[in-house]
Amino acid sequence: MTQNAETPRAESGAFQEDSAAGGKSAATVPQGSDNTHQDVALLVARPVPVQTSGRLEFAARCPECRTWHRHVSLGEKDAPCGAHYVLKFANKGAA
Repeated sequence: MTQNAETPRAESGAFQEDSAAGGKSAATVPQGSDNTHQDVALLVARPVPVQTSGRLEFAARCPECRTWHRHVSLGEKDAPCGAHYVLKFANKGAA
């Protein structure tokens, strides 16, 4: 049997309406605190400015796959390889 055959129409329709209206249903599972992403130390990639004919881009060597990725801004990035890192320049005063 398929799930549609096992689920009564009244229940499945009500769940869809709750989801569409932005309401919470009994099937919603809490996902933990919002600061779980901040607990993990992000990798840092140092950018190299690249002036293209249309805009300024930033190339950086990925800290995970070690290939070069290009981005159009600084900050937290999700690379095409799936890596997540911060793209920022080094401080001049840092040793």
